[in-house]
Amino acid sequence: MKRWGLIVVILLLLGIVPASAVSLVSAETYVPIPDIQGYGDSSPYEGQTVITTGVVTAVAKKGFFIQNGTGPWTGIYVYTSSTPSVKVGDLVEVRGYVKEFYGLTEISVNPRYGDYVEVLGTAPVPEPVVLPTGNVSQEKWEGVLVKVVSVTVTDPDLGYGEWLVDDGSGPVRIDDLIYRYSPEYGQKFNYIIGPVYYSFGNFKIEPRGPEDIKEYTPEIKIVELNVDESLVKGVETSIRVLIRNDGQFSENVTLIVYVNDETLLNTTLILKAGEEYSTTVKWIPQSSGEVLIKAEIVGHDEKCVSVIVYENPNTVAYALVLYYNHQYVKYRGELDQLYEQFTSMIEELQKYDVNLTPIQREINRIQSNLEEINSLYQRYESLFTYKARGYYIPLMIPLRKATFLTKSTIKLLGEINPILNSTLSKVKAIHEGQNITQTENITVSVPKIVRVLIDSGHNQYYNADKLSGLINRIKSELNWTVEINRGTLTYEKLKDYDILIIPNPRKDITNDEAQAIKQWVKEGGGLFILGDWYKYVNTESLNKITEEFGIEFNDDELMDDKHNTGRPYYPLVGEYNLEHPAMRFLNETHQMYYNGDTLDISGDAVWLISGYESSYAVDQTGKVTKEKGSKPIVAAAVEVERGRIVAYGSSKAISDSYYGKYISTNWPFIKGVLLWLAGEL
Repeated sequence: MKRWGLIVVILLLLGIVPASAVSLVSAETYVPIPDIQGYGDSSPYEGQTVITTGVVTAVAKKGFFIQNGTGPWTGIYVYTSSTPSVKVGDLVEVRGYVKEFYGLTEISVNPRYGDYVEVLGTAPVPEPVVLPTGNVSQEKWEGVLVKVVSVTVTDPDLGYGEWLVDDGSGPVRIDDLIYRYSPEYGQKFNYIIGPVYYSFGNFKIEPRGPEDIKEYTPEIKIVELNVDESLVKGVETSIRVLIRNDGQFSENVTLIVYVNDETLLNTTLILKAGEEYSTTVKWIPQSSGEVLIKAEIVGHDEKCVSVIVYENPNTVAYALVLYYNHQYVKYRGELDQLYEQFTSMIEELQKYDVNLTPIQREINRIQSNLEEINSLYQRYESLFTYKARGYYIPLMIPLRKATFLTKSTIKLLGEINPILNSTLSKVKAIHEGQNITQTENITVSVPKIVRVLIDSGHNQYYNADKLSGLINRIKSELNWTVEINRGTLTYEKLKDYDILIIPNPRKDITNDEAQAIKQWVKEGGGLFILGDWYKYVNTESLNKITEEFGIEFNDDELMDDKHNTGRPYYPLVGEYNLEHPAMRFLNETHQMYYNGDTLDISGDAVWLISGYESSYAVDQTGKVTKEKGSKPIVAAAVEVERGRIVAYGSSKAISDSYYGKYISTNWPFIKGVLLWLAGEL
């Protein structure tokens, strides 16, 4: 910063606080907030330690916002990892490390490295910048206190406490980082105020409390607009409207009820002070799809409800019966052909006394599926009498199940038959080459099919899209199949897989899911479960599965001042339990990128990887939870009845992060883990 710029800053400080309260900083370290923001998408000071000053405009659970001036680029978020001790209106000096945290420019304050937040005094909080909603989502407003006016809720629930408002210029998100508010669709607000934050790919306004959200409350208002949220085409429904006059005088009002552009009611009445009026409008939907139902008191208030009109179930069922019957007939011919090849090869391999144990699960599943398909289709045929009455729902249900099961069985046969054919060719070649008779025993087995399921059904940050390197390696090097779970984990789903990979979940794993996973493991499943560092690790969900078996994920972060890739919280790990079979592809010189929590083990669990002598762990308050020299454990394994579990404290380690360096350095470990979990080591 130039000398004259520093003098201006000092004069500004002196103008708003007593001279005794101001702590002057050196020109070599002081950087104004706009310069830290960098007038662009990322900070030119990223990775550097800076000192700056500003007025606290908002305080969150693990950080706060400061601003110096009013306008673009004047605000920034300060991350403290725990509840800040500052309050709105404090003038503070901050020393910290500039980070681009998933797109958010922030100053990270860690006292372990000499960082600090010092209150210099108090100062007026900058007035919020009034913006159209469509202009808020820009980098220059990040960290700045803004205000949007005359806005309407266009989506009341985007998930995770976020909702959408629009003043006609374009939408902007409202979030609950500091204060949570639950709006209704179509609700209006005089204004909403808050600093602009950025997370998960979106800019959003963060109201600081109820004073930042001013609801629009007309004196003559629509109190209720009630209608069933799910309607059926051709079936009459009721729309109920209640209005009230909260003013002091009688009013002549006009009430209109619309469905899309169709007017269902237009009535004028005198509404006395304090009086309510209710009415019910009957409506028969004539088409399916989303409709907007609106009640309006002309010149005073309006309320909207968005509902879905569904096709009449019997009409839908008739169309689906025709569709599924066509699909079933189409796929059944292919199924019969593949199944005939399957049974023929099984019989021939059994004559050669080939060991079919590795694919016995698939054999049983195919035979069971075929029995169920036949049973479902017979059930469908037995219900033909319903056709005469024009009632198709009972027919549609078994036919649909039979069709989907036929398709999945064709897929399974498409995997098994080539393996059977290859094995049969190999057996015949052996017999012909060695001139052996069919009845003589030879030691040939079919190869095992290993199925891997990767969980992306719990809002994981490290989801399937960020694990392409892992998925490609499993398919190409191990020749295994990989599928992605995007729903609930159940025992019925898991029993078709050999390995389950669960990266750190952001959505909680339910008790039922945890019990299903543990049952599946005990019956022979292989679980690879991974955590994250303290800001994100979901220890409650992870430990719900692993703690019973002697592995506990900790709410902390592995650090190493000596072995790291630039900062202590990006440590390298390289201490391995090479006696364990899962560590087969590692040696004492190999190092792996790591970013995550530590583990505690007990009972039958054994360690696989630990930090170096120089490593340690800290919690969210900065407190050291594991001292240097303790070699904190970051990976552990345990055998559970017929199954196995490996826990690893870093989901990032299996991702494509940092130009693929995480997955490339961790793959030798992961490969050994997967083979061990599959029972092949």
